[in-house]
Amino acid sequence: MKIAVWGLGNHAINKILPALKENEHLDLYGVYSRNNDVVDKCKKKFDCLSWESPDAMLDDPHLDVVYVTTPTGIHASQGKMILESKKHFWCEKPFTSSHKQTKELIKLSIDKNLSVAEGFMYLYHPQFLWLKDYLKQYSNEEIINVDVKFTMPYPDNPGWRYNPQMGGSTLLDIGTYNLSIILELIENEIPDILFKEVKSVPSIPIDMNGHISLVYPSGTICNLFWGMGLPYRNEIDIVTTNGSIYSDKIFSKTEEYKPAFIIRDLNGNQKSIESINCNHFVRMFNYFFGLINNKHEAKKERDRILSLSEWTEKIRDY
Repeated sequence: MKIAVWGLGNHAINKILPALKENEHLDLYGVYSRNNDVVDKCKKKFDCLSWESPDAMLDDPHLDVVYVTTPTGIHASQGKMILESKKHFWCEKPFTSSHKQTKELIKLSIDKNLSVAEGFMYLYHPQFLWLKDYLKQYSNEEIINVDVKFTMPYPDNPGWRYNPQMGGSTLLDIGTYNLSIILELIENEIPDILFKEVKSVPSIPIDMNGHISLVYPSGTICNLFWGMGLPYRNEIDIVTTNGSIYSDKIFSKTEEYKPAFIIRDLNGNQKSIESINCNHFVRMFNYFFGLINNKHEAKKERDRILSLSEWTEKIRDY
């Protein structure tokens, strides 16, 4: 299965292209970017093709899949081009800038019988999979509180991330991680929004951090805090009826990082359980490849994308 990467920022070069080169199911066939110097370097380093334009790429009869790593604000238009060219459309999170755009692309993918996927790599790491399995021993009523923090310092080169017309928003860029993990872990219930606060700074035209509290009919309260221009935090802390569980680096982490869980009982006595390290981007692409011929999993992915998009918009507009 031949795949191309559209967009060659640092994330694509350092994470996506190496993971695709390592993948046994996908052939890194080509790259496209408006930056010719970066394209030339990537072609040589990863031994792949390039094209002179998006149309030339999408007209290539040998290409099967396009993974998009461009600014959020243009995912929708590029996704439409990809699906209409009868290629599978996979992309970086978030899927689009609006729920309306997301619904349109999902419908188009169904009409064209093509897969779509959204790049939340942490969902495929053994760390998250272990946590999800661990929580199955509890009913929703027994999960009392979930706190999720994902914050980071100001980027050295923010680029489009400070441009709202291009999809710049810390809710879209960072907060969707916090929200996605809650929607994955607390199932079969619809929460209410208890509280929302979003802050900005005078010199930057986007939301810079946010905090929401959700409450579920079962009583579970989830506090989500995200932002930019803050000390780095990337963690989840869960309180249940008989103890608690905490893990650091629940979202972003290096391939070498070996995650651990700190589990405390009712009296605060603690033990540590180690997970295993891996390249979660490689695992993510293994899962995406499986969507192509698995209608059940393909529908689950579409439903997950739609749910996250809907809740992101609810929170933005609350």
